[in-house]
Amino acid sequence: MKCRVIKPPKKDSVDRKYFIFWCIFILLYVGGIIIPLETTPHYHNFQSRVWSWTEILILLLAVYYNIRTKRFHWKQAAMSLLLGAVCLFSLFRDPRTMDIIITSVCVTVTFYSACRLYELADRENVSIHTGIIKSIRYFITGAVISIPLAVLNILYFSLSRQINIRNVLSSAVFALKPAIAEEVIFRFFLLAYAYYLTYGKAETRFQNVLIYILLIIPHELLHYPDLFIKSPGLAVVMCILNGLLFNLPMALLMKKKNLQMAIGMHWFIDFVRFAAGF
Repeated sequence: MKCRVIKPPKKDSVDRKYFIFWCIFILLYVGGIIIPLETTPHYHNFQSRVWSWTEILILLLAVYYNIRTKRFHWKQAAMSLLLGAVCLFSLFRDPRTMDIIITSVCVTVTFYSACRLYELADRENVSIHTGIIKSIRYFITGAVISIPLAVLNILYFSLSRQINIRNVLSSAVFALKPAIAEEVIFRFFLLAYAYYLTYGKAETRFQNVLIYILLIIPHELLHYPDLFIKSPGLAVVMCILNGLLFNLPMALLMKKKNLQMAIGMHWFIDFVRFAAGF
């Protein structure tokens, strides 16, 4: 099938599109905190509501670029479906059916759209062109690198709660969802989108900073809507600490290495936390 060629945005539109994304995200975030939770009974807390709304925002952005490209790659589509199916399967113990479906669909669509955006930006997609053996090797490497962070995470949670060892296998499977979904949606896709906006490369230090802000801050903020209501000061401190200790290393792996290594790091940290009963 022929591909409709889409030129990267003009330089004067890059800042505008970046700014518009942030405006919509902030609007959803603030609205998700201000609007009474009772008006959306499906969500059990503010975090789940804001998180779901943000996923839908990114999903719509991904759908837009999928429609514009009008090109189909069956291998990448198959990989997208596989990742979405893994997320769906790993949430077998989560009762929020609709949230599971939204997340899985979002993973499928954003992964496929990211592949398209890499091509439009004329940027090599290292994650896609890596074989199965190398992908496993990168995943394990990311997991090994994350060991100190996993230990630090457990020490933090153990300050307020007692460690209660749970089923290791179910914890390992359940940890696949946040690892895959969050790295694909909030980093792999947004990185591809940033490259598309910057013509496939960040030419200045300022552009690199903007990319890392995009890969770190939205994902970090989504963890603390409820805490921002109870204790805004503590929420800001937690955002800074966790952003530097956890989100920044994952963003660096995504940008400097590949998706597989970032997923490996994310998976092991969550796996250890779930296995410890947190």
